[in-house]
Amino acid sequence: MKKAILFVTAALAMVGMVACSSNDCSKGSCDKAKCDNDQIYTGILPAADCDGIRYSLKLDYDDNGQKGDYDLIEVYLESDTTTVTGIKDSVAYKSEGDFTVVEKDGKKYLKLVKDAKDSNAQASDELYFEVGEGTITMVNSDYEAAAMPA
Repeated sequence: MKKAILFVTAALAMVGMVACSSNDCSKGSCDKAKCDNDQIYTGILPAADCDGIRYSLKLDYDDNGQKGDYDLIEVYLESDTTTVTGIKDSVAYKSEGDFTVVEKDGKKYLKLVKDAKDSNAQASDELYFEVGEGTITMVNSDYEAAAMPA
């Protein structure tokens, strides 16, 4: 029974994801109620004080496509041999704020500026990302990739 419910849910989710895939919402050929300007990025970055940090970044672009609001969840991970994946969530932080799109040297970047009501008071007030084809890469405030230690 659980497999049937899971299958139906997965099928409905796939229908929902492709509802606007054949339409170009930016040209007005899609009902705006069905499409929005959200983008979601997830990934794990290495960290010095834990086994990694899982980032989930949701961008909600304004109509002009050059700025908007963001929600960011950072989950610190630690090793756990009792779980199937070998890792477990240690602590999570949520931040939100505004972002702007910055173009520099022919590349596109995001500058995130957090609101004051952040759950991680020690976190930086600004984050920077380089935008690629379906990916983003964290960069420093000079829009340069951080060098990995040797």
